[in-house]
This record gives sequence, C-alpha cells and structure tokens, in this order.
Amino acid sequence: MKAATLIATLCVAIAMTGCGTKKGFEKPGFAFGCPVGDGKIGDMKDLVKIKSAKEGGRSADIELEEIRCTTTGDLLKIDVVLYNDESDVERLQYKFRWMDAEGMRAADEESWKPLLMYGNSRQTITTIAPNAKARDFRFIVMGQE
Repeated sequence: MKAATLIATLCVAIAMTGCGTKKGFEKPGFAFGCPVGDGKIGDMKDLVKIKSAKEGGRSADIELEEIRCTTTGDLLKIDVVLYNDESDVERLQYKFRWMDAEGMRAADEESWKPLLMYGNSRQTITTIAPNAKARDFRFIVMGQE
C-alpha cells in the first residue's frame, strides 16, 4: 500500500513540474500561438508591439488589445482584437503583411480593408494566411480622415 501511495505521489510531482512554466505548453519561438522568433515576450502588450505597426499621417485612436494565433492545417490563423475606448466613431483601414520563415515576403501585398468602429466597442478581425509559405505576419493599421 505504501508503495502505491509513493508511486502516485511521484507521478503527481512529475506532472506538476511540467506545468510550472510561465507559458505552459507554448512551443519555443512562439507566444500566444504567434511566431516571435528570438523576441522576448513578457505579456500581450509586448506581442502586440512587435506584431503591429501604424502607417499613414493620421493615427487612429484604436487600441490593439490582443493578438492570438493558431494553425489550421498548415496555414496560420490570426485573431486581432481592437478596442475603441473613445465615444466617437473611428474610421480606419488595416491589412496583413505576410512573411516566410526567413522574413521575406510570402504573398502579394494585401489591399487596405476599411473598418468602422463605433464608440466604446470591440472588434475581432480574423484571417488565415494566404499560403503555407506564410509563417509570420505584421498587422498594419492606418486611420482614415
């Protein structure tokens, strides 16, 4: 009886050791499912900072709250959550820039997609990579005047 209890205790201790890491079962080079290479990601704000960019003269007053990734087959699937914390309606445009494993362009440049965000609202943008060569991305946003 004591041997069975000892074995059970050891199994639980071994299982708990594997669960003690900060990111759980995240693969090396990934954060929140998104490829980050050697980038140091401490939290979601760090991920948003390296995966997004603003372009154009007028910057939209939109907060990028989170970016999460997964794979569907061999294609990268991305969810971007935007938040308009102002009471005004914001007009913006966005696109994704796709890169291969070496950081080179993996697909033709996307066209800008318009988005209207009402005050105090959240919007989730979901997309799937255009091909299997696309292993990384940048989310580009631009305010409209």
